Order: sequence, then C-alpha cells, then structure tokens
Amino acid sequence: MHATRIYHEPREVVDRLAPFGITADEVMPLIEAVVAARNDVVSVDARTAAGTKAYLAGVRHLRFLFLPKGWKADCKNGVESVLHVETGMRIVYQSVDQACVRVRGPQAINGKGPAAEAAVRKGQGMLFSAEDLPEIAPERIANLNASLWFLCVSVSEDDDEDIRAELSLPAAIEKGNFKGFLERIFIFKRGDWKSQVPLEGAPEDDHAYEFSITRKA
Repeated sequence: MHATRIYHEPREVVDRLAPFGITADEVMPLIEAVVAARNDVVSVDARTAAGTKAYLAGVRHLRFLFLPKGWKADCKNGVESVLHVETGMRIVYQSVDQACVRVRGPQAINGKGPAAEAAVRKGQGMLFSAEDLPEIAPERIANLNASLWFLCVSVSEDDDEDIRAELSLPAAIEKGNFKGFLERIFIFKRGDWKSQVPLEGAPEDDHAYEFSITRKA
C-alpha cells in the first residue's frame, strides 16, 4: 500500500504540471477571477450567489486556460470540464473548503452529484478494489487512460489572502464528496498567494475565446 502521492515542492510541482501543459503562473488569472466573482455580491443577493458566481468564473477561466492549448470544452453527463481528446483526460473546476492540507484531502463545498461520481468511478475508481483506495502505487496511476482531475480552489472566510489551489485526482466520490485521492499537486499553498504579483495579459471576459461545447448523453 502506498500513501497518496503529494507534490508540494516547487520543482516537483513544475515537473508534474508540465504534462498538462500549464504552469502555476498560468493558473493565477483563474484564481483571480474566482476571487473577484466570489466578492461581487451584496447583502440582498441570494445566499448561494457567491458560490455560484465563483463556480461560473472557475469554469469559464478553466476553459480560457486550456482551450488555447488544444483541449476541448466538454459537458458529458452534465459535468462541465475541459477534455484532452487524445488521452480522454478531463479537468473540472471545484470550489473546496480547504486546499493544500497534507493531512486531509479537500472537500467540495457543495458536494458532487451522481454524474461526477459516475465519471470518477469510470475514469479511475473501477481500476482499483475498494481495499486499494485511496492508497495506490504511483506506477499504477500512469496506467489510467481516462482520468478525471479537479482543479480545487479554496478561499478562507477568515483571511482573504489565504487562497490556495491544487490539481488533484480523486480515488472516488462517495455520498456526494471526495473519498481519498490518488495524486495531489499543490499549486498555491498557504502563504504563496500573498507573494504573487498579478499577471498582465490575462483574457478579459469581453474578449473571450470562441469555442463550442461538446455535449454527450
């Protein structure tokens, strides 16, 4: 049995993100958009307004990030994602309670529905027995042909500069939330965000890329 593989040192994070074709700096505009959307609420808005706006911004900027790199927008079974056609790998945006904590995995704030649960089970969970999850030998992870990753972003309620992000591969989804992880890549850990300088040249919403969404039953 092997513990969940966690990449947290800067050099190993760079190397592990390379196969996805992204860098931590390229993720910054997405996080900035999520934080801005989350804060764009007033007292009379619906209770769910901040979370909904953050999610919509996350999905939009996930696609801004990956579509120019050859990925496709996808909405298979209602799960909004980006799809790497050649490998079948997909990435989903997810707001979580707390990212980049080594002793526990992030939990989706609003929980995951049956479509996401089925997608994870099809992409990775079915390859392993219940006894194996979530501790899988790293070499077996490389054999996943169609995996479903989550770009998890958390914003602290108590410290608006405590913003974290990780790209993670859940072992399964059970009872509406993640159950263990196979891999976790810590892109922005606690304290990292304060040292970042906003990047120039991020795509503005009114100059968005044109793309079509593939919807499959």
